[in-house]
Order: sequence, then structure tokens, then C-alpha cells
Amino acid sequence: MKPKSLIKILLSAVMLGLVFYSAEKRNLLETFKTISLSTVLVVVVGYTVGQLMSSVKWWTIARSGGIDVSYPAALKAYFIGMFVNCFGLGMVGGDAVRGLLIAQGQPKKTEGVASVVADRIHGLTVLGIIALITSMTLGNDRVQWQLISGLFTLVIGFIAAWIIGPWVLTHLPGIRSTRVANKLRQVAAIFPRDPKTLAIITAISVVFHSLQISLHAVMASGLGVSIPLTTLFVVVPFVNIASSLPISWNGLGVREGSYKSFFVTSAPALMTSEQAIAFGALWLLAVMITSAIGGIVAFVSGDLSSLKRSGSLDATPSTPDQSMARAVQAN
Repeated sequence: MKPKSLIKILLSAVMLGLVFYSAEKRNLLETFKTISLSTVLVVVVGYTVGQLMSSVKWWTIARSGGIDVSYPAALKAYFIGMFVNCFGLGMVGGDAVRGLLIAQGQPKKTEGVASVVADRIHGLTVLGIIALITSMTLGNDRVQWQLISGLFTLVIGFIAAWIIGPWVLTHLPGIRSTRVANKLRQVAAIFPRDPKTLAIITAISVVFHSLQISLHAVMASGLGVSIPLTTLFVVVPFVNIASSLPISWNGLGVREGSYKSFFVTSAPALMTSEQAIAFGALWLLAVMITSAIGGIVAFVSGDLSSLKRSGSLDATPSTPDQSMARAVQAN
């Protein structure tokens, strides 16, 4: 096991342990018993449907950037990437894998990885905007203003990077190689800026994130917890952003700690520590079941084995920037 993966597991264990420390073991067992099978099924199916929506958005971004790929191929790459993210102990690794898979058969490895980066940045931006608009228009009694201000700064930074980033990328000083300059222009083209494409992917993203947030209302109801939907539309984006950071395994520990911070320790408490843990367990179960689909697809298709034989998977760097840099050299 790589040291980075081991660190993620240890951090997850420590953060989860801190949450478990404040929970009563007997109450925790009783809390899990209250979760009905119908609640589990709705959350798992809803999460899977959301991922199907997200795959369409990513495919739209890739197609607009010049990657000629069918939707079934993109869908397969998306779910295999989810499998590697979940069971390969690293979000970035899975993102790089799906970027490489979508470009298979084409000299567009760099663009493939860049399409995933664009998808991530756009998704986080929309998620942040949802939280900010809800907080400003419907009120917010859960998230401190410092976090709201930080999110506003992050969103502005993402929007600015989306607008001027491609220009900066294609005007970097010292780029003398025409081959590299051309490749950077192709990478810049992956970030769509035409109104029609932006409208499509933004609409998909809004529906996708709204579905994910609404699934938290289903989980709350299944646990007998009453949380206003407006509160979820402010809090869940912060939880999802925090748990998406590559510091833990699938956000384990970070997600439960965030639920506890916003719903348990913030007055008035909306749930118990035991319910916060069950909240996180339900979500992780949905992630693992949906990601397992990608494992089945990868086994049947042999795509991961193909990447390993070609050396692309073993050479996958640990960060998106390194991934794109390596892909430029490979192309």
C-alpha cells in the first residue's frame, strides 16, 4: 500500500474515532435499527441516478472540447473511475483513470484528464453557488459567516479561473515548443465558454446537486430527524466539498465530523451523534454500491488491465496538474 493511501486511511480512522467517541454504542445500534430498507433503497437508487446525470455532464464537456467519444464509452469510463476512486483509496487516481479511458484510441490523454478537472471545478462552483444563494435569500442559522465568506471567495476564484485560465494557459512565458503550445491550446478548449454548452452543463449540475441534497432529507426522515430543506441546501454543499478533499478515504470521518459540527454541536441540535454517524454510513453505502458497478464493468471490459499493460495506469501521477503534465509528454 502506498504511503499516501495509508495516511488517508489513518486520518479517516482518527476523525471517525473522534466522532464515535461522543456516541453511545447502544444508542448507535438502535439508531441503525431504525433505518428501513426502503430508505436505503431510495438513497442508493437516487445516488446512482445522480451519477448517471453527472456522467452526461462530463460527456458534454469532453465532447465540446473535441474528444470524439460515444456516451456509452464515457459512461463506462465514468463508473470505472468511480470504482477506482472508492476502492483504489484515492479520488485523484480515479479521476485520472476515467480521463485516460475516455481518450482511449485517441491522442488526447491530456484533454481527457483536463475534462475531468473541468468537470470537478464546474461542479464545485455550482455547489457553492447553491449554498450561497440559499443562505442569502432564505437565511442560514447553521454555517458561520467566516465559512460563507470563504466559500464566496472560492466560487469567485473558480469563476475567474474558468474565464481567464485558458488564456493564461496559452500565454505562459517560455513555451517555445509548438507541440506543447498546441497541446495547451487543446487543453484550454476543454473548458467550455459558449453559452449553450455552459447552460446545458449548469442545468444538469443544478439538478444533480439538488437531488443529492434532497436525498439527505430522505435520510433524515428515515432516521426520524426533522431538518428544514433550506438548512440542507446550505449545509450539505459544505459537507460535500469538505468530504471531496483528498485527505481521507471517500470522505470517511470528514463527512461524519461535518454532520456532527453542523447538526449536533451547533445550537439547537438537530440530531444526535449516533444519527450523524448513521447519516454518514448511509451515504457511504450508496457510494460503495454504485462504485461497485464500475468494478463489475472494469472486470468484464478489461479496461483497467489494458491500461496497466500499456503502462498508463502505473504512471498515473498523484495530482491533476501532474496528470496533465505527464499526458502532454505522452502525447
